[in-house]
Order: sequence, then C-alpha cells, then structure tokens
Amino acid sequence: MVRRTQNQRKQAALKVGGVGILAVALLGAGLTLASADDSAGPQTANCPTVRDKLSGVPAAAVNGVEQELANLDKQIEEANARLAAQAANPQGGANFIQNAILGPLASKRTAALDRIGININRAGGQRPNLASLATCGLNAPGAPSALNGGAGNGDIGAGNANNGGNNGNAGAGAAQTANCPTVRDKLSGVPAAAVNGVEQELANLDKQIEEANARLAAQAANPQGGANFIQNAILGPLASKRTAALDRIGININRAGGQRPNLASLATCGLNAPGAPSALNGGAGNGNAGNGGNNGNAGAGVAQRVNCPSVADRLPTVPAQAAAEVQRELANLDNQIADANARLAQLAVRPEGGPNFVQNTVVGPLKDRRVAALNRIATAIGRVDGNRPAELVNLAPCSVN
Repeated sequence: MVRRTQNQRKQAALKVGGVGILAVALLGAGLTLASADDSAGPQTANCPTVRDKLSGVPAAAVNGVEQELANLDKQIEEANARLAAQAANPQGGANFIQNAILGPLASKRTAALDRIGININRAGGQRPNLASLATCGLNAPGAPSALNGGAGNGDIGAGNANNGGNNGNAGAGAAQTANCPTVRDKLSGVPAAAVNGVEQELANLDKQIEEANARLAAQAANPQGGANFIQNAILGPLASKRTAALDRIGININRAGGQRPNLASLATCGLNAPGAPSALNGGAGNGNAGNGGNNGNAGAGVAQRVNCPSVADRLPTVPAQAAAEVQRELANLDNQIADANARLAQLAVRPEGGPNFVQNTVVGPLKDRRVAALNRIATAIGRVDGNRPAELVNLAPCSVN
C-alpha cells in the first residue's frame, strides 16, 4: 500500500475535484467563477457583406447605394439586439430564431438589395445580382457581425482603390463626429396637431446624424478617398437629407395652421473634434416641440421625454480596434431614445392605457434595449484589451421628464 504525504493528498484531491474545487476556493475568497460561456456573449447574425461585391457604381447612384448599405447594417444590428434578448430570456421552440429573427432579416435584406440594384440601374449601370446575399446564419457566441460600413470594406465609387488621403483620421481610432445645428430649440408655438409629425422628423434628423457618425467612424478606422471625401460622401449627402426633413417639419406646422418657420440655414453640418459627441434633438434640455416647450407637461399635446444617463462620457479609454463598433452602439443608444421619444409624442396626442402604461410599454422596453447595447459596448472593449467594463449596464435605466 502506497502512503501519501498530506501535500500529495491535497494535490490529488484538486485533480479529482477539478473545476468544482477551484470554484469553491474562489467563492470562498469572494470571487465569481465564470463559465466558459459567460464572457462569450450571445450569438450574432452572420450575413454576407455587400459593399465588397459592388464595383463601378455610377456616381449618381453612390448616395442611394450608401443609404441601403447603412440600412443593411441597421437590420443586422436590430437582429443582434433580438438575439441578445433571446439569449438573456429564451422563448419559443427550436425554430424560434429562424422564424422570428433570421427569416424576417432575410426578407428585409432582399428588399434593401433590390433597392441597391434599382439605384445602380437607374443611373445607367448594370444591375448586379445580389439575391444570394440575403440569407444570414449565426456566428459563434460573442463573434461580431461583419458589417458593410466597417474597416477594410473599401468604397463603392469609382475611386475604389484610392486610399491615399488621410481625410478626417484622428488617429488611434478616434472619429470625428457631425456638428449640426440643433432644431428642436429653434421651434416654438407648434400646433398640437403637428407635434407628432414634427417629433418624427426630429427623430429622423438624429438618425441622419448617427448614420453620418457611423460613416465617419469607418473613415477614421480605414481612411479612403481624397481631401474632399468627407465633404462629398458624408457631409454633403447629410445636408441634402436634413433639407428634406426640415422642409417636412415646416409643412407639418403649416398644415396645422401654424406659421411655417424658415429652417433652411440649419441643414449644413461641420465636424466636431475627434471623440466629441454630436448634439442631438432628442436629448434632455432641448425643449419640446409643442407650445411653450414645457417638457414636464404631458397634456395639451405636449410630450414627455425620456431622461437617460449619458454613456459616451462614462466610457474608459476605447481601444482603436473597438472604436468603430463602440461608435455604432452609441448611435444605437441615441436611436433608442429617439424611438422612445417618438412613442411618447404619439401618447401626448392620443393618450392610452392606465397609470403604468408609459413604464410598461416605453421606459421598460427602452431599458432592455439599452442593456443589450451597453453589453455590446463592454464586449467590444473587453474583446480587445481584456478589461470589460461590466458596470456600464448600470446606465441602462431611464426616467421620464
């Protein structure tokens, strides 16, 4: 019979107990032992990229094609948010993800891919066959989705091979952002009948800024084009879209009996310093589009607004490799606020539900979406430097002004 020393017996016990004994030791020290899946995160959509399948896009079609490429990326990000919610709170049967997430995603992608072909064909180019790019699968948990706006995908225009200009690259992945005049604070005396339409257009203006910021982030990560690339491919198209939205605001007001404001001077945007956030119309303190701008008054057609903690100024140093993804999620957070404010604007015009209706249908779902976006930001940072800022989820809850 072989006798073992006390030390040998301890080592053998560790080998037999394996992870279980290690877990006990860590828990006894006040530490948490994460499973292999805890840090991996949810699965994400694995979709074919489209930008790199396009070449020789006519100049007249570039703006429309870029909008659809941005739409494709938004569709992926929305699907990823649903996948994250499904991972946190599983529901449905074995085919739920295919039927409720990937199937609808393929349908939306088919429509966007068709619009890309139509844009190219209308401008005199040969319509590409992109139908095979509609169907998406799933990445491994935690793996990022390939997007069309990300680094390395090149430009769709005639200058595809030209990466010579370092236009707008702030270095270390820090992107410039669009510096646009705010609009909400320039409005007053909006008729109650126009509030809902005006709120929707203010949300559109914010989405346009966020799309431009996503492109600026991609440009910072992968500079392309010449000295005028940002002006011609990002700020110029942004001004055109803003002009249309500002016109619709004026039309809404005029149709409801108000005096049509002259907002044309608010269309043109410049650039903020690298890393500075864009001023948006959905943020707290910008006033309300309704009479008197009293944010706290939910009656008489004047909408309440959500009040959410800011995130950009609470982030640790963002690694260059994560900058574009973090910028996209910051834009996503602003989109979520804009959507919630648009819903509150509808409720101001057409109240419904009981005393907890806003909490249950607006503020609660907004918190869930913010948790998913904040987790993606933390994962993007942690994936690069190993220091995942898990405390960001504390910024998820919002209140109502």
